[in-house]
Amino acid sequence: MTGQRTLMGIFSSLDDMLRAVEAAQRAKVKVDTVYSPTPCHQLAEILDSKPSSVRFFTLLGGILGLALGMSLAVYTALQWEFIVGGRPVVAWIPFMIIGFEFTILLGIMGNLIGMLMKSRIPRIKLPDHYDPRFTKDRFGVLIGCPMGEVLRISQLLKEAGAEGVHEVEA
Repeated sequence: MTGQRTLMGIFSSLDDMLRAVEAAQRAKVKVDTVYSPTPCHQLAEILDSKPSSVRFFTLLGGILGLALGMSLAVYTALQWEFIVGGRPVVAWIPFMIIGFEFTILLGIMGNLIGMLMKSRIPRIKLPDHYDPRFTKDRFGVLIGCPMGEVLRISQLLKEAGAEGVHEVEA
């Protein structure tokens, strides 16, 4: 990666950080990561973030839950043949209750697993460029740029109000 550099801009206010992200987008520069001590909904709008893929974990869990719940109910009914009131051994309507419950259960479990995986929790090791001030009162913007653009991007971050810009190992 000799041709690619990574710059970290540290900001003292949310407005300066948002201004830097907007300036980077206008300059057609990709913002890799943004660190913030507080949630920032304007940032999601500015970055035009894609929908989370956690929903696919939920869908997969729900489908597996339905299949597992129905299979369990059918297997149990066929194994013990508990006949009540002349109904068939495999009665779909009551079995749908079990299938529904398993759908909800495994859908929730899939959602939890997906959320933990996508948010990288637990994070065993923090990135080398992470600054502990990002959890207190500072904001960080990590931008990858070609080697020839380092000065221009650094100047762009400083003009937006960065109190410090330095090159980091990504």
